Amino acid sequence: MSRQAQVGAFAIIALLLLFGVFYVITDFGTRHTGYRVGVHFRSAAGLTSGALVYFSGVGVGSVDSITLLPDNTVDVILAVNRDIDIPAASKFLIQAPLTGSPNVLIVPPPDARPPVALLPRQVLPVDRQPQGSNTATIADLLQQGQGEIKRFDVVMAQIEARTPKLLDTLQTTLNNANDLTVTTKKSMSQLSQELLALGSSMQGSLTAASANVVQLTDTLNGAASNDSKKVDRLLDQLQSTSVSLNKSMSALQGLATDPQLKANVLTTTQSIAEATQTLAALTKDLRTVTGDPQTQAQMRNTIANLDATLQKANSLLGDLGGTSNVYGVDAHATPAPVIVPQGSAYPLPPASAPGQSSPGTAASAPPATDAMSPTSRKKLQGQLGNVVRNLVAVQLRLSGLSVQHSAGLNPVLTKSQGPLGDLNLIVLPHASTSLMLGANSIGNNTTWNAVLMKGSDSGFRFGGGVLYSQIGVLAQMNALKGFGLETRIYDLTYPMIDLYGNIKVTKGAQIFFGQRDMTHASRRNVYGFQYTL
Repeated sequence: MSRQAQVGAFAIIALLLLFGVFYVITDFGTRHTGYRVGVHFRSAAGLTSGALVYFSGVGVGSVDSITLLPDNTVDVILAVNRDIDIPAASKFLIQAPLTGSPNVLIVPPPDARPPVALLPRQVLPVDRQPQGSNTATIADLLQQGQGEIKRFDVVMAQIEARTPKLLDTLQTTLNNANDLTVTTKKSMSQLSQELLALGSSMQGSLTAASANVVQLTDTLNGAASNDSKKVDRLLDQLQSTSVSLNKSMSALQGLATDPQLKANVLTTTQSIAEATQTLAALTKDLRTVTGDPQTQAQMRNTIANLDATLQKANSLLGDLGGTSNVYGVDAHATPAPVIVPQGSAYPLPPASAPGQSSPGTAASAPPATDAMSPTSRKKLQGQLGNVVRNLVAVQLRLSGLSVQHSAGLNPVLTKSQGPLGDLNLIVLPHASTSLMLGANSIGNNTTWNAVLMKGSDSGFRFGGGVLYSQIGVLAQMNALKGFGLETRIYDLTYPMIDLYGNIKVTKGAQIFFGQRDMTHASRRNVYGFQYTL
């Protein structure tokens, strides 16, 4: 081989060796045989092309290129071995050691178990690339340390400024603690002396008490010894009494079996039978007497006088809400009865003008006939009914309640839903002042009413007294035709309010509805029927 051929072969071998060194040192093979990914960093921190890339501390590639972006951030392209898969949630860090060149460290997530999302094997646009992190540099640490030192200087200055005041306060506190200790010592000494004196006093009291107990024991013992004799005498008296009672029972038994006593009883029974026959005969005689026409005429005359008296009573009750119906005084009054025939045994009173009374007779009431006509009897019964209704009215209420949802403190409302019956008696119902007496929920937690009421011409009535066995007030409004309102407030300790509305059905009959105890959680809806006779 010629010398020129040898030189050429040596040059070729040197170039190949140089290329091999370059291939190994610059990781040229990895960058051109693996795949590339892009990572967006805030700063390159001295990173250069060809810097090593570590995945969990193992070298897996190198930095292919570094590009400065318009916003002064850095786009780093990494060349990674083809057999390495990078999880999408991995962290990318730039390590800048004190000695040596910076490198890129890929930290996989701690729970990277398959299947896991992987980073695409391509360079993504900058806005879609994973964001890398820069480790703190020495300059950053020095700057942060300098700021902390400045703040420490400020704190020390404040402490130095406050130290004299703190020392003064501490000294004052020590002085107060010393004074408190001295005062406590004196107080404890005084308290111990008082306790000793109290112990001595209690010892003397206990000694006197023990002596009193001994004396009391002796007294009780003597009393028991003396009273035992009295008890014995009392037992002897009881014994003698029982013997006497036994003798009395024996005597009573003897009386019960005595034939003479039985005969007396039979005689008494016969006397009672004879008295009964006598009463029957007297009743027969009374029927005979009352069947006499003269006696009947006298009785009719008495009834006519009673009619006139009742008509006067109606006239007087007009001021209390009643109606007047007196013959000869008021229009449409009961006509005068027919004059008794001359066959009556009693003389007739002289005739008088209408509205006048003859001496010794009832006001404007001529003697009655021997037979009252059905029309007169019916009118008399109507007048008596009006008098009774003007004096007393009976009110009956039948009601039902809704289901109890909340049990409260209401002493009146129980779990029962009804029907509940109320009965009230109203004295002078049509007068300006009336009295209501009655009972509520008869047979089921019964309560009582006693209310004095005052009324007005406008249909409004109010009063106070006892409602549901509690102090309360009542108000009624019947001004609207066919419709009315009523409210009751009772119980001073647990005020309850009832509100009712009523609708008139017929004369004296009403349907009512409302709510009981409407201001508390135990409220109940109520409905029912009310009839006033």
